[in-house]
Amino acid sequence: MYTKKGQPVFLRRIPRFNLEDIDPSLGTGPHPAFVVGGEVKSEIWIGQFPGIVSNGELISVPGVDPANTINFDEALGYARASGPGFHLMTNAEWAAVALLTWKSRGAGDDPVRGNTQWGRSHEAQWEAGTRQSGDAPGEDTGAQGRSGRTLTGSGPATWRHDGTPAGIADLVGNVWEWVAGLRLVGGEIQIIPDNDAAFASTDMSASSPLWKAIRASDGALVSPGTSGTLKYDINPNKSYSNDNTIQDLGPLTLHTTTQTPPAGWDSNTYQDYASALYKDLVVGTGITVPNLLKVLMLAPHTTSITKGRLYARPYGERLPIRGGDWGNGGVAGLAALYLLNPRGSRRWGVGARPAFVL
Repeated sequence: MYTKKGQPVFLRRIPRFNLEDIDPSLGTGPHPAFVVGGEVKSEIWIGQFPGIVSNGELISVPGVDPANTINFDEALGYARASGPGFHLMTNAEWAAVALLTWKSRGAGDDPVRGNTQWGRSHEAQWEAGTRQSGDAPGEDTGAQGRSGRTLTGSGPATWRHDGTPAGIADLVGNVWEWVAGLRLVGGEIQIIPDNDAAFASTDMSASSPLWKAIRASDGALVSPGTSGTLKYDINPNKSYSNDNTIQDLGPLTLHTTTQTPPAGWDSNTYQDYASALYKDLVVGTGITVPNLLKVLMLAPHTTSITKGRLYARPYGERLPIRGGDWGNGGVAGLAALYLLNPRGSRRWGVGARPAFVL
């Protein structure tokens, strides 16, 4: 495909599938990624490579240094600038690709490897891509101010979602990727319904009225702040430190309430957080996890996946990045989710990927 400025975009078609195709316990009907504006779509298209910003558009092409050091709103704007149908890959789309990959490749552990150790796979160190810095795979050059990013798609087929050269590359490792349609506010999990985050007109600002929370009792979408909605929180047996020492107060726990952070902590506070491997998310007493959380990969749909870690700061507004970067090892994975940063955050290990649907 081509953008409205005529730039090429390499995309992989993902045909519609139903939840029961993945696991009957997840429900029936199309995965939310295929429902846009109430209309069921026959397909979505996902950038085959992490995006780069070229002429003000987020495009997906092989053999380049992926976009990095851009914030959420910039990534959203660059993706939408490419023309009708183009958008920042959504969390629903990420989850759809991850679930399809898991199911089609044996429904066991996460089968996808990537640049998770300075240009090579930490699991299979003979697998390497071409580092944009020119350094050798595996050489830690952080102290010298050089990243471990690899050129998009330069790794082997095992770094692609389906294990073939035509697959979606670099979902695991290389750079974390902003995804749209999900956020955390004061620990409360909020989403844009279905895949409506793919619309160019969808308001995902901090004050947007389109954000919905998820009621624990039945998985219904309700107004943020409604009693009994699902939240990520720190371990209930631990307390915030407020001593300028950042601590992991995990394991990350799914609750309907949160502990109160110290006064003054907000979106721009980088203090304590909680984390857990995807499979080890703790579910609070009395909570039955709604299928919606599982199909969006916000709670484990299986315990067979041993890679990918969930992180959350349950205070302020936090926007999601997924997949992991070049130095994350087993933290990286299709299930990896990082809800620690505000929407204005810029990091050299964070990029974005375009997607398309009409």
